[in-house]
Amino acid sequence: MSNTRVVNGPDFKVCYEDEPGYLRAYVFDGTDSVDTSIAMWRMLAAEGAAVGATKMLILEDLVSTVGLEDLGKVIDGIEAAGMGRFRSAFVELRDDIQGSELGEIMLQERGITIRIFSNENEARHWLLYGS
Repeated sequence: MSNTRVVNGPDFKVCYEDEPGYLRAYVFDGTDSVDTSIAMWRMLAAEGAAVGATKMLILEDLVSTVGLEDLGKVIDGIEAAGMGRFRSAFVELRDDIQGSELGEIMLQERGITIRIFSNENEARHWLLYGS
C-alpha cells in the first residue's frame, strides 16, 4: 500500500505517493510560470531525496505554461534542484508537449535522465523497464 500525502507549494499542490520502485508526484491546482516551475522542481527533488527515491513519475496538471523564451531558466532551475540524481518520467497532462519535449532534450544534454510522455501508463513502463 502506498503512502499518500498532499503538500502545498507556493501556487500549486503536490500529491506524493510512494509506489514500489518509484515516487509518484501529481502536481495540480495551480498556474504554471517560471517561478512556479522552479519551485515545483525544488520540491520534487527535496521530497525524492527525503524518501530515498531513485526514480520519479511526475504528472503535471497546471493551467498555462512557461513560454519557450523562458525555458532555459526552468532548465537551469531543474539542474540546480538536483533532479539529475533521479530517473524521471514526466507526464504532461495539459497541452504543452512541444515545450516539454524541448526541455527533455535540453535536460538530457546536461546528463539528466528524463523522458516526456502524455500517458501515465507509458511513462511508468519506461520508468520501471525502459532503457
